[in-house]
Amino acid sequence: QYRAHFSMWSALKSPLLIGTDLRDLTASTLTILNNPAVIAINQDPLSRSAVRIRRDLDVKKDQYGVGEAQVWSGQLAGGDQVVVFLNAADEDLNMEASLTEIFYHDGPNDHAPQVRESWDIYDLWSDRMEDGVAQKIIDSTIPSKANKVITDAGWYNSTAVPYNQGLKDLDPRLYGKRIGTIGPGGLLKSKVKRHSAEMFRL
Repeated sequence: QYRAHFSMWSALKSPLLIGTDLRDLTASTLTILNNPAVIAINQDPLSRSAVRIRRDLDVKKDQYGVGEAQVWSGQLAGGDQVVVFLNAADEDLNMEASLTEIFYHDGPNDHAPQVRESWDIYDLWSDRMEDGVAQKIIDSTIPSKANKVITDAGWYNSTAVPYNQGLKDLDPRLYGKRIGTIGPGGLLKSKVKRHSAEMFRL
């Protein structure tokens, strides 16, 4: 659920504020909160929120009768696009979205020029920090030691290089892991765990 929340906050350009007690922060939570590829979506200079392009209620519901799946899409600076598969169903789902749907707001019914192009797919959660590295940061009581852990891990440091500059420099740490390509008129597909989300940059 934390991953789903953080994905949506970033895609919707919400203020990213940590509301938890940092003294109780777990390594797995830190790896979500410090994912530079996801934060880069939130900090994208175009500042446009993603919009929901599909809502599916025909999924397994939880004990309270609640459950759905959603697909969100949003334009990014430089012509890129963010896509979020949000699974709020009570089971894992295989989700997909066509380029026609993804670029619907640029022209419905296949009229968007992007539908006729090929797109590289970048998974924004694939290169998440390892729990072991995150735990070393948490265990570092001296800031200089924590900074050394971050530097040794090659992790993006937005204090040294702001996100707008990193995006301008095409820093690969802000673009996720390339996992494939969608051909013209093709589909973006992914398995999404129950109560979680997958997030992609095209």
